[in-house]
Amino acid sequence: MQASLPAPLFALAKIQPPRPRTGLVARPQLERDLGQALMHKRLTLLLAPAGYGKTSALTRQIRQLPEGCALAWVSADEDDQLQRFLSCLTTALEPFDLPWRVAPEALALLAQAEHGLRDVVAELVNALAGAEAERGLIVVDDAHRLSDPRIFSLLQAVLERLPAPWGLVIASRVEPPLSLARLRAEGELAEFRQFELRFNEAEVAALMASCTTAGEAAVSAAELLERTDGWAAGLRLSLSTRPAAARARAPTQRHLFDYLAAEVLDDLPAELRGFLLRCSVLPELTAARCEYVTGEVHAARLLEDIERRGLFASVMETDEFTLRLHDLFRDFLEDRLQREHPSELPQLLRRAAEHEADLSRAVGYLARAGAWDEATAVLVKRAQEQLSVGAGSTLERLLGLFPEQELAQRPDLQLVRGLAAWPHFDWATLLTAMQQAAEGFALAGRARDAALTRTNVCSGLHHAGRLAEASRELAQLRTLKLDDAARAFVYYTSAWDAFANARTDEVAPMFAEMLVSLERAPVPMLWNQFPTHCVFVGLPGMQPLLDRFAQGATRVCGDAPTQLRAAVMHIRAWLALTSGRLDEAGQWLGRAEEDCHWLGMPRLVVTEHRLARVIWLALRGESEAAHAVARELVEDLRQHSPLSHRQVHESEVLFVHARAAWILQDAAALRALDADLQRAGNAFEWPAAPLNRAMSQAFIALIDGRLHDAQQLLAPLANDINRSLFYPATQARLMLADVQLQRGQTDAAAATLRPWFDDMQDGREIGGALLAGPQVLPRLQAAAWGQRLSADDRGLLARLAGLLEASGPAQTPTPRPADPAGLSEREAEVLARIAAGDSNKLIARAFDLSPHTVKRHVANILGKLGVDTRGQAAARWREMAPAPSAQGQ
Repeated sequence: MQASLPAPLFALAKIQPPRPRTGLVARPQLERDLGQALMHKRLTLLLAPAGYGKTSALTRQIRQLPEGCALAWVSADEDDQLQRFLSCLTTALEPFDLPWRVAPEALALLAQAEHGLRDVVAELVNALAGAEAERGLIVVDDAHRLSDPRIFSLLQAVLERLPAPWGLVIASRVEPPLSLARLRAEGELAEFRQFELRFNEAEVAALMASCTTAGEAAVSAAELLERTDGWAAGLRLSLSTRPAAARARAPTQRHLFDYLAAEVLDDLPAELRGFLLRCSVLPELTAARCEYVTGEVHAARLLEDIERRGLFASVMETDEFTLRLHDLFRDFLEDRLQREHPSELPQLLRRAAEHEADLSRAVGYLARAGAWDEATAVLVKRAQEQLSVGAGSTLERLLGLFPEQELAQRPDLQLVRGLAAWPHFDWATLLTAMQQAAEGFALAGRARDAALTRTNVCSGLHHAGRLAEASRELAQLRTLKLDDAARAFVYYTSAWDAFANARTDEVAPMFAEMLVSLERAPVPMLWNQFPTHCVFVGLPGMQPLLDRFAQGATRVCGDAPTQLRAAVMHIRAWLALTSGRLDEAGQWLGRAEEDCHWLGMPRLVVTEHRLARVIWLALRGESEAAHAVARELVEDLRQHSPLSHRQVHESEVLFVHARAAWILQDAAALRALDADLQRAGNAFEWPAAPLNRAMSQAFIALIDGRLHDAQQLLAPLANDINRSLFYPATQARLMLADVQLQRGQTDAAAATLRPWFDDMQDGREIGGALLAGPQVLPRLQAAAWGQRLSADDRGLLARLAGLLEASGPAQTPTPRPADPAGLSEREAEVLARIAAGDSNKLIARAFDLSPHTVKRHVANILGKLGVDTRGQAAARWREMAPAPSAQGQ
């Protein structure tokens, strides 16, 4: 089963360049210079006020690019934020089958990860470098509309690392905030400003000669040039109006445009004039859209008339005939519409919002119309889709379009506001919004929605350290009669509540109830809401439940990379760790890491991944790598989480690092981490935090040789049998027995170990025993136990000591020769198609795969073969292909 991807979150016309207008006059100097720039410069900048023909010059020139040039066009809008810009850019690059190593649609999520834009730039640049094009261009038209500074940070970083065959082209009314001076000095910048773009007298004369109304203008080329200063928009309008208008003067170009445009508009047939005014609410005009919005049944004929008359409209490169009005003309028409037909505008905007795929546009239309009910419905319906692709900032911006009074009285909007706070771990905002939403739903009689929102409140309370409130609320919620989807969420949150309160025996019963509800509702979107379970591994009764969950998740959601699939791999990795199968754990972690990277490093899943990887690396003795991952874990929390989240969880991630340092016997790191742990204490921590600090102090006592102090600290921690790697009980028990042995208390040591041995009779889950470390376990194995331990008990200790002795630091892998055996059967089939010259779309069609899955296979193939481009992979395939048999010759 292939996971479906969300539809593009923008109008596809944004990535389609306009067609050059027919009848354009030749501009040899501009065409020659611009053509050279597009082929050879890293950055080409077209910078001039509105109406100077920036887009026209570009669209004409790109038609003359040599065959084989790759072109990605993005028309910027005011509401473009980084996420939408990245979505536009990667979709525009789609035809060129770039060798992505991360899902293109996940780049927005990747931008929110620890290294943010740096990682996005690296992925984008590496994909561009693997393109098989002699020249490639990324064009950003109307860049003056962009207000998100992160987009320009992205463009600046891409410029600095842009592969040689690629160039960036920016058309803008204002100078973009990029480091242009260095590019000028390096000769990598071509600039076409107002002077270069203005028409000269010869070009004005040619334009007049091509215009059928030029004779009526009764002005010379020199006069027209003087009045317009070579401004393309002014020239075109002057040659389209009556002679008196052509001689008009105005204090600014904008005033001149409005004056001349009024002359043009008033000369149009009434039917066409009214159609143009009413269509001005739309950024792109198609017959179907215009007919629906205006009610004009002859929309197709009128659009053709607009194009024939050259009324400041560009024809887009789309299958369906599509026009885009020039900004100046559209602004003028909208102003006229509001003055002449103000009562019609709200309904026109409402109709424009219907069937609009671009959420930002749809909500923007409805906000302008004051249609808050419809705007709320559209936003709520698409909110989960936006969150799944890292577009929480888009939701926050759209919420800002609503007046405060509307926000306050609409619980659905407060719910969206709370959900948008989740990715930032902004629990204060989440709690405020969700509590308001729950109250609103209750007043409206929407009991199910109120229950779900109250459950979200409980999650926020957990992470704000307000556990008692959450427990009371969840106890009430569990008494309600709910459908399976809502019930699953309540019991999932209840399982976390039990874990957070250290009521470990209660986790499995709650999780089991959640699982029953999920299994009765096999809907991928529902299962995907429950991706974090690794902390439950090893708790009483959890192993069969986690196995069942993993099987169900795989069955319902398929094998395409998702956050849920990565979570299943983490469950498998932790189950392997808790059973001492370190090699298997490493394999699961390797696969999960590939998915995390492909998905854009979503923060929740990556945190879970790092927790497992730190411990696994430490158990293998890989000190440098373990410390590096642990530092990433801690730094991500400190740098990208609000204070409330850090207060609750900082001691947890510090303790994971401390346990790794203990396994590695890194005394300096242990002392530094213990100091951090003691400082991190606060009133909002979960109950396990004091236990973690006591365990850290025991580590310090042991490295100082203070065995008595260590025994005093370890004894209270070892009072439980807990196989979970997230609680210190089992680790503390084995370390306590080791201290007792060192102090000559062999009988006490055997008594300390006896409950653990009894619990280990199944021989499967050894829990936190390995965390006692490679110093402790060999001493326990070698001790003179006599009759105090059975042969089976001693065998278990020997097995544990052997596991750590055998694991050792990983050796640098020898590069694997390119061999078909290194690829899965499907990957080999895909590679054969690549070698045959098939595009991703053809490959998807041949094997009945989604394009997303094909991209993932291509990324795997390039990684396994150690190559960067599809062409290199194809060459390797031909090298690997067996030579023809000589038989029969």
